[in-house]
Order: sequence, then C-alpha cells, then structure tokens
Amino acid sequence: VGGVGVMNIMLVSVTERTREIGIRRAIGARRRNIIIQFLIEAMMLTGLGGVVGIIVGQIISLILNVLLPSYVPTWAMVLGFSLSLAIGLIAGLWPAIKAAYIDPVEALRYE
Repeated sequence: VGGVGVMNIMLVSVTERTREIGIRRAIGARRRNIIIQFLIEAMMLTGLGGVVGIIVGQIISLILNVLLPSYVPTWAMVLGFSLSLAIGLIAGLWPAIKAAYIDPVEALRYE
C-alpha cells in the first residue's frame, strides 16, 4: 500500500516538474541522471518513513515492556529499513523512467 502511495506522489512530482526535466535534458542531463534523481527522491521518502517507523516502534515497545516483556532484535530493524528502501526503489522506478523519457522540446512547451 505504501509503495502505491509513493508511486502516485512521484508521478505527480514528474508531472509538476516537466519543465524542469526538459530544461535539465536540454542543457545536457542524460536519461540516467534523471532516473537516478527520481529514484533517490523516492528512496529518501520511504527511508524517512522507515526511520520514523523504527523510532515509533521502539517507543511503543518500551511502553509495552511494562506490561509484556519484549525485545526487538537489531536485525529486524535493519531488515525493516532495508525493505522500506527497496519499496522506494521499486515504487520510484516507473515514474523515474517516465521522467527520463520526456521529450525536452515538448517539456519546454509544457505549462
């Protein structure tokens, strides 16, 4: 579900930044540069969500530790963060490719 949300956010971002993408392509940015930019943005978005999730999970675990003994292994937190980055990479792939293949001439005409 989170991946679909990130994909929608990134697609809107591509649409809103069409002129910017066109300008970057016109001055020499390669498709690869555009793809990397949008993938990094998507991964930062989900990575931040992963960090917030880990922090909130730790706080809840500490609170519930009063009632029920619990232990959250470090590997589980690392796995959760890694999965959030992977979801960002996968969800950002289509918008990034779409952005990279925008025709610079058409993008500069876009309002």
